[in-house]
Amino acid sequence: MNILPPRRPLLQLTFLLPPCTLPIHCTPHRHESSARRTTKRLRPKQDKAAIPSHREARDHIVFNPPSSAPSPYHTPLIFLPPNDPRRRLLAQAHAHANPYQDPERRLPPPVRQPYEKTYNLGEAQIAEMQRLRADDPFKWTRTKLAEKFGCSEFFVGMAAQATKERMDWSKQLLENTKARWGRRRSNAREDRTKRREIWARDD
Repeated sequence: MNILPPRRPLLQLTFLLPPCTLPIHCTPHRHESSARRTTKRLRPKQDKAAIPSHREARDHIVFNPPSSAPSPYHTPLIFLPPNDPRRRLLAQAHAHANPYQDPERRLPPPVRQPYEKTYNLGEAQIAEMQRLRADDPFKWTRTKLAEKFGCSEFFVGMAAQATKERMDWSKQLLENTKARWGRRRSNAREDRTKRREIWARDD
């Protein structure tokens, strides 16, 4: 009977080796000392230029810019020599940053045309406004009363408040509108309400 040699080395046929010759797998363990050394090496070191000198009798300014190209917009004026050309560039930059400091320059056109407030309503006109608002609040809205008496809608809201019927109708209309909202809009409005509550608490 012919015995054929194996095609693979005997060391790779581990099932033919006795148990005492099998390699022992050792699991590495991290100890407190090795973790402390690793953390210490990964901790960034403070640059020596940023450490104040103990020879100084009092505090002083430490200017330690990042390693990049110098810029006249970032370098403080106190650190530039008197004859440095960057002083002129810095002055031009400040002039272009706020061009309306010059009183001779024209300002941009106003978004809303300026107007003067008028205080032309007396007690009789305010009483008439309140009567119209109480008789038919659905017809005499804030907009119509403001157009009739020549005042702002904000003043109408203060002088002639809506009736309870009108306020209940507005609340019901708002509830019907909210019922058609989806999940995304409902969550957004809830977040807005929470933010306003936080603003009121000044947290």
